[in-house]
Amino acid sequence: MLGVYVALAQQCFINEYVLDQTAEETLQVERLRNLLVERSRTGDAIPPLMLVAAATYFALHSLPAADSLRHRDWPHLLDDLLRQQLFEPAEEYRLRSAIPSLTSVQDGASIEVKQQYEENPYPRWTMIPDVSIQDDWRTRFPARQTDADYAGPLEILVAGCGTGQHSIEVALTFPTSRVLAIDLSFTSLAYALRKTREAAIRTIEYAQADILKLESIGRSFDRIEAIGVLHHLADPRAGWRVLLSLLRPGGIMDIGLYSESGRRGIMAARAAIAERGYRATPEDIRLFRREVHAVDCRFARDLVTSADFYSTSTCRDLLFHVLEHRFNIPDIATFLSENGLTFLGFRVTPQIADQFRKQFPDPNASTDLSCWQAFETANPHTFAAMYRFSVRKNR
Repeated sequence: MLGVYVALAQQCFINEYVLDQTAEETLQVERLRNLLVERSRTGDAIPPLMLVAAATYFALHSLPAADSLRHRDWPHLLDDLLRQQLFEPAEEYRLRSAIPSLTSVQDGASIEVKQQYEENPYPRWTMIPDVSIQDDWRTRFPARQTDADYAGPLEILVAGCGTGQHSIEVALTFPTSRVLAIDLSFTSLAYALRKTREAAIRTIEYAQADILKLESIGRSFDRIEAIGVLHHLADPRAGWRVLLSLLRPGGIMDIGLYSESGRRGIMAARAAIAERGYRATPEDIRLFRREVHAVDCRFARDLVTSADFYSTSTCRDLLFHVLEHRFNIPDIATFLSENGLTFLGFRVTPQIADQFRKQFPDPNASTDLSCWQAFETANPHTFAAMYRFSVRKNR
């Protein structure tokens, strides 16, 4: 049974204690926390089940006595839990000092976004992607990329790398290339660096930087990845133009932007959050999730079908973000036209790709934004996650 409880505690750590708890539980957890701190201070025995129970409600590394817990003798059944909640966070704290800053962070909006991701690095993921990710990239749209676009070595920028899941996917997809991965949050970058070392990948360089100031680094790139980051800037188009200034002629940029149509349910939920006065705290996130489960609200489907609803950092990113912009396909078309970019296609699931081809069988339709505009109008949830597409910078 101890093994079962350990697994539960590990899962609760992964979802960042997003599960609802009663007021009585909260009182008991506070007493348990105080008891653990006291026994750590005095050196008294701590039963393994007591530690595991605590780890099911809060991260062990958050205790002031965390260092002493690392040096106690525990049953081997607790090894994975201790690694997850004590040793890996300690390693990430040490790694922060190894991450350079390429630019200052002075923009007011950037500072607010940075603070959010220092508190809730996004996302907390665990499994290293399989190398088959390379095949996945090639089998979906965009169809206009060729083998030459994947041939290395390339210089690649991942702008807004978060906790490193995407930068590792990029490194596995382009194994002979060099990757610079930047983010505002040192907490996210430290997690990314630890996971990159765990994967034994040596082609990624991590650094803190603000996209708005990247022109100062004096570098250019064959490929730039900016997935889910531009729509959190004060001026997304200004940030996009900065990235384009770093992209070499003929280079490819992968973009991810929120869809106005796809996020209607999310925006209804955000309006309800503002109306009720919920804050971006773990307690209020739990309260709102409880409300969604308890009430047949109009936006519940959009939330419970999103993977981001099921952990604290992702739920905060989805519903409580400090800054969010949304786009539509005409917005995208206008920006591409104004900035000399060729649309290469959306990256969509095979099911959506098949549905699109049935409606628009012309081989050139996949790169015709007017066709996609008609398709999204008929299927508003097509880009519920975000628009994910590629463009080429014209020579």
